[in-house]
Amino acid sequence: METLTLKLAFSLAVGFLIGLEREYRMKEDIFAGIRTFPLISLLGTLSAYIYDNYWRGIFFLTFGGVLTLTLMNFYFSAKEHRGITTEITALLTFILGIMVYMGMYYEAGALSITITLILALKETLEGFVHRLSEEDIRNILKFIAITALIFPLLPDRYYGPFDAFNPREIWKMVIIVSSIDFLAYILLRWKGHRYIWLWGAIGGLMSSTAVSFNFARMSRKYPSLRDSLIAGIILAWLVMNIRVLVLTGIVNPPIALKLLLPMLLLSIIYSAGVAFYLKKHLTAQQAATFNFSNPFHIRNALQFGAIYMVVVFAARLLSHYLGEKGIYLASFLSGIIDVDAITLSLSQMSRSTLALETATAGILIAVLSNAFFKYMYVAIFGDKGLRKALLVILITTALVVAGFI
Repeated sequence: METLTLKLAFSLAVGFLIGLEREYRMKEDIFAGIRTFPLISLLGTLSAYIYDNYWRGIFFLTFGGVLTLTLMNFYFSAKEHRGITTEITALLTFILGIMVYMGMYYEAGALSITITLILALKETLEGFVHRLSEEDIRNILKFIAITALIFPLLPDRYYGPFDAFNPREIWKMVIIVSSIDFLAYILLRWKGHRYIWLWGAIGGLMSSTAVSFNFARMSRKYPSLRDSLIAGIILAWLVMNIRVLVLTGIVNPPIALKLLLPMLLLSIIYSAGVAFYLKKHLTAQQAATFNFSNPFHIRNALQFGAIYMVVVFAARLLSHYLGEKGIYLASFLSGIIDVDAITLSLSQMSRSTLALETATAGILIAVLSNAFFKYMYVAIFGDKGLRKALLVILITTALVVAGFI
């Protein structure tokens, strides 16, 4: 009974959030508002409960009733050309209520927030769409093809010498780069160039390496954005440090405590770098208008995928001929590609067979290795100013990490 009570309360909260937006948005003459939407989600939850325990035909009555009411409202309001957004939202809210009963609290909560944001950002989204060009539409379709069409078709197996090539893993990196590239453009079109640095934080959650690669390329195309791009790259590195701490804290808290001081020092340095370059960017006397083209090109994503494939092969090759000469070599090679995998592996191993100090040093080596190879992308693809600024950050990172290994 307590579980059902919790589900009913959560269901009401989900409906209330959506209803609050609808009530505020529509003001008057609304089909459903702050009272009706919580009742719709509650009806969905109770319907699922009755279906599960008493009567299998309950949805014919409840969902059929909600569907009928929405269709009737749409029919009578069609002359006013108000659209069908509220009616569709009502049906979705009923389904969210069912999801709550099934114990999908996170999914239902996330969807309710997403739906509310879509509803609340009506003018913003419509204004953005009206500013899109034909080229933008083509690139959106290309992005969908890369992410939704090609990826599921690729085999999740290792091929080639040393089992170095996994098509799905390689294409996953292409998707990450494409996502950061494309969403950075969305941010440019939506908020303007002054806020491009924000994508460093979001992109850093996916791949700070991809952010370094993308922003380095942009620095040559848009020199006036250099300070903002530097701030975005450093911010992505900062997010990666936080990610390492979170992962170790979840798997093995003692390692997180040992990493806390070096990661904290690096975070302070990175934060100072972000603040410095962001202030330079925001206070610079720049033109009010900024001409840019869509930076999303499949060629750029494929280029990164090819480089990633070469790096993976080199790491496998070295590992094969040099052998597993300890945790530190493995950490260095893993850091070339990714930090999360070695962080999780060493954190888990240190709970049983691996010394805590060895695991901590291995993770720091991976962090340093990853920073070095991220800078390689900056050195190859970035402009002179970006290279100089990030070199200082790299040297500082090396000095801090070396002091704790």
